[in-house]
Amino acid sequence: MNVLLTSGATREPIDAVRFVSNISTGSTGAALADALAAAGHAVTLLHGEGAVRPRGDVTCGVFGSTEHLAERLRAALAGGTFDVVIQAAAVADYRPEAAQAGKMSSYADELTLRLVPTPKLLPLIKGWSPRPVRVAGFKLTYGADEAGRAAAVGRVLAAGEVDIVIHNDLQEMQQVGAGRMFRIYRAGDSAAVARLAGVAALGAWVEQWVRGA
Repeated sequence: MNVLLTSGATREPIDAVRFVSNISTGSTGAALADALAAAGHAVTLLHGEGAVRPRGDVTCGVFGSTEHLAERLRAALAGGTFDVVIQAAAVADYRPEAAQAGKMSSYADELTLRLVPTPKLLPLIKGWSPRPVRVAGFKLTYGADEAGRAAAVGRVLAAGEVDIVIHNDLQEMQQVGAGRMFRIYRAGDSAAVARLAGVAALGAWVEQWVRGA
């Protein structure tokens, strides 16, 4: 299969040297890229600046802002060569309303930053491909219980343009000895269809899903 994967954080510019971002390292996306490449899939990874890079035979490209990632996704999908898209990138929910040219003063007594929503890219992906593609998205929560997880994932699935959502919870990951727990939700199901402990287990599950198993 021909797989397009994204990873890492977007950087929303404040000025020429400053930006708004998040804590994503891109390590999960890089690990998935390596697992899929090792299984024989052709993998293209679009990753954020500074994100962890895969080690295997993966074609890589870099993105900066949400707008830049959207441009790169549209361009990659326009050729109609991909079978699967895995959107693991941590796309910013908000960006500065306007980026200032050059570098702002470092000596201002106060700085007011107005943030506006960024577009949601996940529901747009299928429309950017001239042929059908299967799409996997990620959803991160913090301290959510079972009902909260289901509600957060349900909002992602409600758009109808995502086949599966991979969920994890930051507070759960921060617990000592908890490791990384991933839950898989499919469109049309009210509960998780899989619970996977660790990135290696996630990679194995995703590889089977990519194959259509």
